[in-house]
Parts: sequence; C-alpha cells; structure tokens
Amino acid sequence: MPGLTLDGTRLDYTLSGQGKPALVLIHGGCCARSDWAAQAADLAREFAVLTFDLRGHGHSGGAEGELSVARWAADVNTLIEALDLSPVVIVGHSLGSRIAAEAVWQKPDNAAALVLLDGSRTVGGRAASTPSAGAPPPRHEDQSLAAILDRTIGPYADDAVRTQVIATMSAPPEPVMWAAVRALEDWDRDRADIVLAGLPVDLPVLAIQSTYHDKFTPRRTFTQADETSPYLDGLRAALPQLRVAVLPETGHFSMMERPEAVTALIRDFARAASEEESARWPKSA
Repeated sequence: MPGLTLDGTRLDYTLSGQGKPALVLIHGGCCARSDWAAQAADLAREFAVLTFDLRGHGHSGGAEGELSVARWAADVNTLIEALDLSPVVIVGHSLGSRIAAEAVWQKPDNAAALVLLDGSRTVGGRAASTPSAGAPPPRHEDQSLAAILDRTIGPYADDAVRTQVIATMSAPPEPVMWAAVRALEDWDRDRADIVLAGLPVDLPVLAIQSTYHDKFTPRRTFTQADETSPYLDGLRAALPQLRVAVLPETGHFSMMERPEAVTALIRDFARAASEEESARWPKSA
C-alpha cells in the first residue's frame, strides 16, 4: 500500500485513475478513506483520484497530540505536491470539509475547486441555537458511543451502511476520537471565519448538504430539496460564488447512502471547474 512519511509519520494513500483535474477526497473524523470507495472507483474512470487516511486514522500513523485541522490540511497539501497533482478539486466530508477549506487557504494555488460535503458549524458564525433557559451545553461524554453514532448516521441509512460506519468510527482509540472532536470545535470557533474570508473569490465552491446540526441542535435531516440552514446561509454570506445541492431524506454519510447522486455532483462540478480553471488563463495566439 503506497505511503508517504512526513515528520516520522506514515500516511497511507491510494492514487487511481488519470485525468485532470485530479480529485482529493478527504474523509471525516474517526472515519477512513474506505468511506469514498464508490466515488473513487467511479470517478477514476475520468480523473486521477487520491484518497488517504488522515493522520491518526485508518492505516496512517500519528498520535492524538499531532491532530489538528491545520496539521491535517498541511498533510493534504504535502501529498498534492509530492504526487504532482496540482491544481486539484479538494472534496471534504464533515470534519474533512474543514480540512479541505483550510488546505485551500494554506495553499490556494493547489486548488482548482472546493467541495464541502455535509459540513457544519458547531460554534460561532451563524450556528443557530442557544441552550434553553440556562441549560448547559450537551456533554458528549454523557452519551454512549452507540447513541452518538446512531444520531450521526441518521434514520435513512440501510443496514449495510450503518454497519460499515459504526465499524469504522468505532475503530480509532478513544483519545483520537476526542482529539477529533476538539479539533473540529477549535477550528469552528477560531479559524472558520478567517479561512472562509480568505478563500480566493474566483474559487468554485460547491456545498452538498443533507443534514444540519450545531452545538445545541441535534442533527436533523433535510426533507425538501429547497431547504436551507444557518450553516448554508453563513456559507452563502461568506462565499458569494457558492453553489448548493441539497439531498433530502439522506443522512450524514451521503456518499455511502446515495453514492450515485454524490458521485454525479462531484463529477459535474469537477468538469465545470476544469473549464473555469482553463478560462482564467489567456489562450495563446
């Protein structure tokens, strides 16, 4: 299995297919690159596709003290450059959507476009709700892992998807799980506004959304294709070029629940982004 060693930590990756722009698919917290199996197999018929296990996840090394959105994003850019893939369409799911945005902010020349798959904003920005009548924020530590995972997966996933997600998300050591939660909340609070404001104004950005939640709002699934949310409204305010695709009656792991729909959206967006990237440069006489 191919790997790249950074600062003594090995990152395992899979690079398949050919064609520009290359696609980099970033999984969520406590997940693995296998979440993208359907997209990687299909999209590799037309594009080069890079999937990898984030530092501290799957087959990659890394201790919990090394885990932050900025560190993961730096790993993304190092892989892009080491494999000579730039400029790429960077796609991130959940926590991976933060990593994808941070990676573009760190090295905008590496990015042809950005896709945010069922991202969120847990704190800050337009996170919608506040605790009721002086109630403290909900404590994840007080809930069983099974309950947290069940709510994250949502009500629409079939048994095969539910079993795969539970197995993958239960695999990391507990310190890595909590490090991922802290990294997500730290980025939402301290970095999200800076990063979104600093993205190139001509960068094509697509949000594919199926759920909404924040620190005080249990995850809910959209039921209509024209629904919006405080998170999407915040993205629209920060990124006027944003395109939005809502997948109703679909849970958080939409790339596994509705693989054909998610793959088609990414494929069409990558094709359009490639045309837009070409249009930025004057044609020779």
